[in-house]
Amino acid sequence: MSDVYKVIHPNKYFNDYISLNVRPDGRKFDEQRSIKLNANAISNADASALIKCGNTTVVCGITLELATPKAEEPDHGFLVTNVELLPLCSSKFKPGPPSDYAQVISNTVNDIIKNSNCIDLKDLCIVSDKLAWVLYCDMVCLDNDGSIIDACITTLITSLKSLSLPAVSFDVETEEVKVDISNKTSLKVTGLPVATSFAIYQSPESNLVLTDPTTFEEEMCGGIGANLIVCWNQGLLCGVQKYGGGNIPTESQKKLLQVAKKRSKLIEEVIETCLS
Repeated sequence: MSDVYKVIHPNKYFNDYISLNVRPDGRKFDEQRSIKLNANAISNADASALIKCGNTTVVCGITLELATPKAEEPDHGFLVTNVELLPLCSSKFKPGPPSDYAQVISNTVNDIIKNSNCIDLKDLCIVSDKLAWVLYCDMVCLDNDGSIIDACITTLITSLKSLSLPAVSFDVETEEVKVDISNKTSLKVTGLPVATSFAIYQSPESNLVLTDPTTFEEEMCGGIGANLIVCWNQGLLCGVQKYGGGNIPTESQKKLLQVAKKRSKLIEEVIETCLS
């Protein structure tokens, strides 16, 4: 009966819960969902990970390739991230070219990884101006139930932490390349950036901030995704991105930053435990 009520009167359904200081799934406003993380989930990828946060499920696979560095950055390799939101994960997405929302998600994930400086692209260079590694990081959403960027960042970082690069020799005269897969070195990853999503609900009394929102909560807060994303990297704030939503009082801003910082420590422990 409640599911029918939710479909017919979604706003009143949501307000009824919020008025009781509880969310539709029973969580407190600052409470996150349970997380399950599995490394090396894809056997034919060079590195991979699968995460399930609530009902949101994302798998990441990394494949390696050799290429010539850019002329303007001869001593840099490449890190290419891509997020796919297939019709499988939600009825909102249709077959065909990536939607605008999917492109925003991909760009946001790329910006977070870039701004956190967790990967030094110089470490991916083998021979300056001649040869470098390309890391293709493909993330596929299997089930989208909100906070998609949080899941993407966690599964991507877990995959990068588990990646090893084969030894490569390059003959300058003949330009012959030899790859020794029996001799591998772990990729150097500095820090563990963790993204935390928030949805801002504009109630008659005041604006409420919901941590780790579901898709339904994101819709009720006036967006097709989270309104606010805060990223911490081992105790250092490395990014805040806001997408619409109402204004946040100063006291609430301080609180949500602390909530995101506390959550980042928890996710770091989950990643380290998974890899160990």
